[in-house]
Amino acid sequence: MTDHTLSIPSAALRPHHPPALTTTMTGRLFKFCTIKVTGRVLDVIVLVLVIGGLSLSYSGLIRPRGAGFYCDDETIKFPYRGDTVSVVQLFLGSLLAPIFFILPIELVKKWRKSREEAVRSYLLSAWRTSWSVWRAVLLGNLAVLVLTEISKSLISEARPHFWDTCQPNVTKEICDSGYIVEFNCTSDYSNRKILDAQKSFPSGHTSVSFFVAAFMMWYLDRAVQWRHSYFFKPCLQLVWACFAILCALTRITDRRHHWWDVLAGGTLGLSVAFMLIQAVSKNVRWGHDDTDSGGSESTSQFKDGVSSDRVDFQLKSSNNPTSNNKRPSVRRLLSTSSAATTIAEDSEVNI
Repeated sequence: MTDHTLSIPSAALRPHHPPALTTTMTGRLFKFCTIKVTGRVLDVIVLVLVIGGLSLSYSGLIRPRGAGFYCDDETIKFPYRGDTVSVVQLFLGSLLAPIFFILPIELVKKWRKSREEAVRSYLLSAWRTSWSVWRAVLLGNLAVLVLTEISKSLISEARPHFWDTCQPNVTKEICDSGYIVEFNCTSDYSNRKILDAQKSFPSGHTSVSFFVAAFMMWYLDRAVQWRHSYFFKPCLQLVWACFAILCALTRITDRRHHWWDVLAGGTLGLSVAFMLIQAVSKNVRWGHDDTDSGGSESTSQFKDGVSSDRVDFQLKSSNNPTSNNKRPSVRRLLSTSSAATTIAEDSEVNI
């Protein structure tokens, strides 16, 4: 009699164990770290290329197209007198000065009672948001500088002190021929200054200062909410407005730019600020809190996950006595991964 018994492999009889959770988490962590490191490397490469290109342009290694002129043009025959606002001062005002506004404001915004969170978490939260805002300032400054330098090199307009800086070797016969394009400079100035004298349009000082002033005035308007003071926030905004106006007017009084160069530079800076503000506004949400001590607190949450602050809201109770289903407070966690809300009764922020 034939035995029809079905033999089942012993491996099939073994219980199936799902993959370990640690293995899955390790894979996800490795993937996250790989993507993050790759992104940071790309950021560094872009920064090196941009800063390197700007350095080559400022040093004179990248030559402009070459400015032409008329011998009877009196607008380019002013003496060279230097800069009232130097490039170093512009750098300090456009990149470092915002830190002294952003960081203290974020420290005050993130202030809580000492029992609510550790000092380290408090400082880390303020620093993360400050870094996010300052990073936007850095990005905008680089964009303005790149656009300005490209425009200068392509248009190549003579500065008001071009004749004094260059001292072209032209004769009366050459001047009578009209617009002069081919000439040689005979002055004792360095080659960098001579090339810079042919890069008037648009004004770089004005474009940078107008950008940072517009962006910081917007940031102060959104971040500083103190209902008990009418003049504190406008005074802070006025500081940046004065900085931009000072940079713009001194470019004209120093005879470093024509008035239309300053106008174009201001327009360029404001345009970049407007576009950056629109982009940042889509990635940041603001909540405001008037504290009992008379101060004001505003918290912001960036969607890219850099800032992990929480914006708390309190649901105001209705005066209707028949209304039920009231909750004293609700905490909304704003993040990119989830739009869900959780209910908590820890802190209360009036809206």
